[in-house]
Amino acid sequence: MSNKIDGGSAIINTLKNLGVKDIFTLAGGHINPMYNACREMGVRLIDTHHEQGASMAADAYGRVTKSPGVCLVTAGPGLTNTMTGMAGAFLSNSPCIFLSGNSGIDEFDRLPLQDIDQESMVRPITKWAKTVYDTKRLSEYTAHAYKMCISGRPGPVYLGFPHEVLYKKINSSELDDSQLVIPSNPEISDESCNKFIDLLSASSRPVVIAGSGTWYSGASTSIKEFVEKIDLPIFTLNFGRGIISDNHENCLGQASPSALNAFKKITSESDLIILLGVRLSLYIGWGRTFNPSAKIIQVDIESEEIGRNRPAHLPIVSDIDKALLKVNSKIVNLGLNFSEWINICKEWKDDEWKEVLRLKNNDEKPLHVLRVVKSIEDVLGKDAMLCVDGGDTQAWTDSTYNVDKAGIYMKGGPLGCMGVGVPFAIGSKVAFPDRQVALISGDGAIGMNFMEFETAVKHKLPFVSIVCNDQSWGMTKHQHWINYGKDNTPTGHELPLINFHEIVKAMGGYGEMVVEPDELSSAIERACKSNLPALINVLTDPNAPSAATLAITAMMTPKEED
Repeated sequence: MSNKIDGGSAIINTLKNLGVKDIFTLAGGHINPMYNACREMGVRLIDTHHEQGASMAADAYGRVTKSPGVCLVTAGPGLTNTMTGMAGAFLSNSPCIFLSGNSGIDEFDRLPLQDIDQESMVRPITKWAKTVYDTKRLSEYTAHAYKMCISGRPGPVYLGFPHEVLYKKINSSELDDSQLVIPSNPEISDESCNKFIDLLSASSRPVVIAGSGTWYSGASTSIKEFVEKIDLPIFTLNFGRGIISDNHENCLGQASPSALNAFKKITSESDLIILLGVRLSLYIGWGRTFNPSAKIIQVDIESEEIGRNRPAHLPIVSDIDKALLKVNSKIVNLGLNFSEWINICKEWKDDEWKEVLRLKNNDEKPLHVLRVVKSIEDVLGKDAMLCVDGGDTQAWTDSTYNVDKAGIYMKGGPLGCMGVGVPFAIGSKVAFPDRQVALISGDGAIGMNFMEFETAVKHKLPFVSIVCNDQSWGMTKHQHWINYGKDNTPTGHELPLINFHEIVKAMGGYGEMVVEPDELSSAIERACKSNLPALINVLTDPNAPSAATLAITAMMTPKEED
């Protein structure tokens, strides 16, 4: 007897066989066959209020699980609404699969409903993009999308489906075979490994910088062994944060020229800089703080990344964990030890970190962002997942928050997009429902996808959001003050005091306002115990520009000619 299935069932069945359990989505007529297949096959749909929220939640899910976060939307505006989240995932190398309905084949060039050239629009911000025109090939293309998403350097991929392809029914035996086995990543050669050891042996002031590639590679154990064996100083960046704990004696914190941890000084004095899965983006100052005479070893899964902004003396295309395992096996009996150098680095860091400690313990009102960060650290401890959103709020948090484990610290990326916080918290909670998830956000950023609190309530996804409410678009306002003066703030920089906590309560969540510093920790504790999506609205200092704001403003401001 024939087994007839429609195109939607072919796609969802393939995804389920590949291990997909959750899909972030907003409904539309073009994609109803996939919705019906999810209901029949037990794949969970997390429906949002806006496709942007779905796309950003899928981004977070992909990062924390290292498996594809799936976003399913309808045609036309359904797809265009995801493009900010898609671009953010692309620049952050996040594994996501974007599935979209499309206008019909027979309707092409007839001005039907929601007809745009979707594939051409998304191609610049995806790793791979295709439109499927044959129902028989849906399983093949879906499996290929999964493979492209996670193999090599991760990234978002796109598949579009005209409605005829999804609604059409065929015998399941007619589906083309799918590639379900994922190929392995490349490994460092013996020659490159020996050169790595030679450069390390010739160095007296090496420093390691670990980025997101170390997380996707699963290199936590090997990188810890590497720095411990020979006492190397290490900084971490983006999703590399926590790959070795900030509490580890060799870890000096975030890799950023604006961080108050001596990163700028240490890298300017180093004679060997070892980049492990790091993109030399704005976040790391494009490598411009590095000693011009320093040798560079750069290990990355993607050859395109090697040499960006700073040529590498030893370029290595390899999986990070595989590279470190081989290097570790060869440095055992070499007698290398950099304890004298790392002690100097720690002294430089401790000297700058005094200002961080002062601000974290400052009880003046309105509260400084770092006082809020301290309360989050004190209450939530080392195991909670923290998502970060905003301008100055993100910058202050990013450079000072204590990250103890890999995969528990989530921020935007090179796109610099605000509004990611609530979707990131939702995606993280869906991925790990038993994990405590928290969000620290500015008041401007929290409003951008605010209705997704109702999504969290509806799907019973509790997390705690702490809003640093300075009643302004703080980073932009401070940039304007620097360039044009504090008394010349135009429309568009200030915000009213919005009672976000009351709106969350009206949606069915938990909310509180906090003004006094000694009330904050207890408010966070009550929010955690509520087991509801919660928001703590904290009045914070409107006159506290971050070091990142100062650096970005200086970068944008033309230097006066003599």
